[in-house]
Amino acid sequence: MLNRPDAPPLAARGSNQVGVKTITITDPSRKRDLTLEVWYPATLAAGQLEQTIYDTTIGALPIKLKGQALRDAPAKIGKFPLIILSHGQPGTRFMLSYLTESLASRGFVVAALDHTGSTYSDISQTAYVSSIVDRPLDVLFSLEMVPKQFPNADGQNVGLMGYSYGGYTSLNAAGIGLSKADLAAYCQASNNEGPCFALPYFDPLEAARGMAQAKPDPRIKAVMVMAPYGAPWLSKAALSAMQVPLFVAGGSADDIATYARDAKTIFATSGSKSKYLLTLEAALHNPWVNPPPLEARADWGEYERWSEPVWDKERTNDLVKHFAAAFFGGFLQDSTDAKAFLASDLPGFKPRTTVGVTLEVKK
Repeated sequence: MLNRPDAPPLAARGSNQVGVKTITITDPSRKRDLTLEVWYPATLAAGQLEQTIYDTTIGALPIKLKGQALRDAPAKIGKFPLIILSHGQPGTRFMLSYLTESLASRGFVVAALDHTGSTYSDISQTAYVSSIVDRPLDVLFSLEMVPKQFPNADGQNVGLMGYSYGGYTSLNAAGIGLSKADLAAYCQASNNEGPCFALPYFDPLEAARGMAQAKPDPRIKAVMVMAPYGAPWLSKAALSAMQVPLFVAGGSADDIATYARDAKTIFATSGSKSKYLLTLEAALHNPWVNPPPLEARADWGEYERWSEPVWDKERTNDLVKHFAAAFFGGFLQDSTDAKAFLASDLPGFKPRTTVGVTLEVKK
């Protein structure tokens, strides 16, 4: 695919060929089946093409997304950092396929979950609460199981990545526990806004994934969250004790995972010595996901799941690919060249292409 001339440097596809495979794993302790899509550096034979179709359901629509990966291709020999991706609520493992393919081409194994009970096909009211516990455990179980099926995945060098509800999921899996006291204080001050729907159910949730249970995992080396939801659930003390590098991305006009409540609070409170806040001015909740597929164009409600009223989605996807490659390249691959792009003056951007894009850096 020809790159746009306004794309930042790391938006370009990497040097690795990409394979993709669907796997199912079962957590016997929870009697819970999980489906994952795994993208990985691959070795293709002469004449083979990186082409596939991802069949999924978004909202009420069956969707066919074109992919740039070869299904079940032989894995490239070597060890590559593992990144686990958690989708929104509801969501699908394919909503950021442009990014998972890009990261695999740059030398990562990327495993995207379908969180059971949280997909468009099986979402339930009960899951809106129970998934606060189940989803982080899905991530941690996948961290154990994916390297067993993909020997080129380095299960000791792991990044977590989450969108929306998946942002909370990734932070909790990284050891940022729940706090009923912090949630209650927020709900009193905000007149029971947004995440306060969970407060009446919070005692068992805190017991299951609070500060004492959600421990930092030394295998997790970096966390990236996009439009993260649920900051009031998180313990402020645990966030301030956070040590792993953190990248937060948010739209200043996000009215779902609101920018001030979630993205800015997570960034400001985190104790991470290396942390970054990417802000897209006037963006809502969706600049991070794939562009709207053709199937969604006949219905505004379905189209809105993917669309942004101000931002060009191809442009935002290029930005996400660039910063994800810089962040994970810097902290999982120890690349000084990649890390150099994590600067507030946005090195590598062409003139007049930084409008609306800011990167706040704290080290």
